[in-house]
Amino acid sequence: MNKDFKKIFAKAKQEKRSCLIGFVTGMDPDYKTSKQILIEMSKYCDAIEVGNPFNTSTSDSSIIMDANMRAIKSGANTSKIFKLIKEVKSEIKNNIPFIIMGYLNPIYIYSIKKFAKSCKNSKVSGCIVVDSNNNAPEDQEIFKELSRANVSYIKLIAPTNGLPYIKESLKKCSSFLYVVSIAGTTGSKQVNLSNVRKSIRLVRRVSKIPVGVGFGVKTVQDVKNVSKLSDAVICGSSIVNKIAEGHKKNLKGHKLATFLGSYVKKLSKGLSKK
Repeated sequence: MNKDFKKIFAKAKQEKRSCLIGFVTGMDPDYKTSKQILIEMSKYCDAIEVGNPFNTSTSDSSIIMDANMRAIKSGANTSKIFKLIKEVKSEIKNNIPFIIMGYLNPIYIYSIKKFAKSCKNSKVSGCIVVDSNNNAPEDQEIFKELSRANVSYIKLIAPTNGLPYIKESLKKCSSFLYVVSIAGTTGSKQVNLSNVRKSIRLVRRVSKIPVGVGFGVKTVQDVKNVSKLSDAVICGSSIVNKIAEGHKKNLKGHKLATFLGSYVKKLSKGLSKK
């Protein structure tokens, strides 16, 4: 396990709670504001996922697609997202893990080798590639290059995935598995606890790896419910929606960051004591 993830899971276990992982689209609504947002979120999250904006993503709701378009309009590209993460990591006081999340197409265009090197140079601890097939040659190359850079490859487990798929995913995943609670796009439905229990039971039959749960986690109560079952609670669409809300109010920079920060802080209060 990557030492950055090992540290946050050990700390959360000691405090008898789950971790909170917050997601935002990088450079939404612009570079400077996004930087302030990430710095503010680092006060309340155990880890942060930064979405690499892509205009044809297949697993994202309209909320995140709108965020992608705002980011792209502000000039976002893969190089700038790495620059953003590197700057934030150099300025925050704690050393929480940052995860870059995105799709295969931008990585392939950027170059898989270059992408892995940029992860290392930007102090990215983990990587999620939403649409990469376990058996694809590109997936094997991504895993190989990330491993060389000591960057964790984090795999998604959907409600439709059975034990054979989970076993295959575990061959490339060591820090934590991302359990998707619903069959559908991010934030399109309420978190499905029945699906979560089923997926975690399957994982536990073959591994003790930490499990994070996302998709449909929208409220403090959702955080409470999920944290009782998992090692990490992943909140994305609700956080991104809050950024959109602040943006519509013409909030920018530090004002938008603190507006969002108060919401993320509230979510963090839902982490149940185990």
